[in-house]
Amino acid sequence: MKKIVYTIAVLLGLNANAQEINTISLRVPEFARPLVEDLAREYHESHSQVEFQFISAKTQDAQNILTLTTDEQAVNFARYAVLPVAVQGSEAAKLTSSRRLNARKLRSLFFVNDNEEEQTKAEQKVHIYTGNSQLSASRVYASYLNEEVTDYKGKKISGDDTYLTAAISRDPLGVTVNYLSNIFDLESRTPASSLTVLPLDLDKQGRQVLDAANLDAIISLLEEQTYDEIPVGTVGFSYDQTNRLINDFVCWVLTAGADQMHRYGLLALK
Repeated sequence: MKKIVYTIAVLLGLNANAQEINTISLRVPEFARPLVEDLAREYHESHSQVEFQFISAKTQDAQNILTLTTDEQAVNFARYAVLPVAVQGSEAAKLTSSRRLNARKLRSLFFVNDNEEEQTKAEQKVHIYTGNSQLSASRVYASYLNEEVTDYKGKKISGDDTYLTAAISRDPLGVTVNYLSNIFDLESRTPASSLTVLPLDLDKQGRQVLDAANLDAIISLLEEQTYDEIPVGTVGFSYDQTNRLINDFVCWVLTAGADQMHRYGLLALK
């Protein structure tokens, strides 16, 4: 991943060593990167002595590393949601449109089923695409449904989960799961790349909200309701909590930055 460094004003008399100490290195999955970029930019406006750089997951020699993670031990600042999707009007969307998918049916659709004779036409024909990165929505989805990542059907796509959207857009039978921020256009608040959420076995309100396909309405729904068919979990910061520089930034995010979560497809903490 190309390293991006925000340009900041250099205070008079600040030497090179001091600048290095005041650099926070960010490891961020793509689904949360637009949010973190905005938070870093806003934080810099009132803390001009701090600069940020984005580093890859493999980078080990950076100082003051702050990693975004879904681990339970992290300092949580928001929640995410994962939904199953296909391309609107595709053969995969048509095959899955006639049935409301509950948790059991979702397991059967996405994961290997020993009894092939009981598989539906949709389960037999669709092509499942999953990610293999450590923070992939596919891992979250498997864990939530008490399945193993290795038991997914279909093809595994290397790299960030944004490649999953590209993969199903080229395959009329393609189906995948992804985070809200990768499914929806954050400006229009409507599905990106003509995606459509697979029909889920929810209550009347839930079905109406998903059918309307508005990001803000879905966020509001999932902040109020819990569904067995929709994984919701926490995302947070992992870092050396004795590091004062990073602690100050994290504390600021938990207060001043909290109102930006919805804008970037994330749910507020309960």
